[in-house]
Order: sequence, then C-alpha cells, then structure tokens
Amino acid sequence: MINSQRVLNDIIKTSQMGISGINTVMPRTAQPALRQALKCQRREYSDIEQQAKLLAQRKGWKIDQIKPVTRKMGALMSHAQLLTGEPDSKIAGMMIQGNTRGMLLSLKNMRRCNSPDPQVAQIAQKLLDTEKNNIMSMEGFV
Repeated sequence: MINSQRVLNDIIKTSQMGISGINTVMPRTAQPALRQALKCQRREYSDIEQQAKLLAQRKGWKIDQIKPVTRKMGALMSHAQLLTGEPDSKIAGMMIQGNTRGMLLSLKNMRRCNSPDPQVAQIAQKLLDTEKNNIMSMEGFV
C-alpha cells in the first residue's frame, strides 16, 4: 500500500513530465491548431502541479521533483522520435502515449492507496480527467 503523500508526489511528477514533454516538442509543431492544443495542455498540467504543490505545502509534506536526468532522457527520446517522418502526427502519438502512461500510474496509485486523502483524490481525478481529454484532443492530429 502507498499513502496519499506518495500519490500527490506522483501527481506532481506526472504534471512536470507533461510540461517538460510539451516544451520539448512544441518547437517542432507545424500546425497552429496542434500548437494551441499543446499550449492548453501545458497550462492544465501547470495548474494541476501548482494545486498539488500547494496542498503538499499546507500538509507539510516533502515534495519530490522529477530528476534532471529524467527530463534530459525524455527530451533526448523525443528528439530521436522526431528525426524522421511527419512531426505533427508523431507528436500527437507521443502525447497520447505519455497521457496513457500517466493515466495508468494515477489509476494504479489510487487503487493502491488505502484511505486516500479527499483533497489528493480530487487532484488525482482532475489529472485523470485532463489526461483523458488530452488524448481525445490529440486524436485528430495522428
């Protein structure tokens, strides 16, 4: 079993990975509509990250950040995937994969958390809803 603090830390890390991933691929987008969708997603991840950090601070919980090496490896993998082919379609596919991984982690964490804090559960649900919407918004660009 895991506790609500761990769930909240994973929410923060998932949000940070989403922001980092979007920042990495954004310069490669050709379609204005895709760029706009990514900006919207980045804003949503940033809002969730800030809500989670504020809650952690109010509860006196230690906050873990994603490690710089993790950010760097993610950026390198993204750049490698975009070396050939049509970038907008690849970006959309990468975003769908990232959101799916984030959803799976969130669902697993919430199921493994015994008696989750209601505020943590609310932010976790917001992240899940955001990721589901992000997947749907990328479907038109694949």
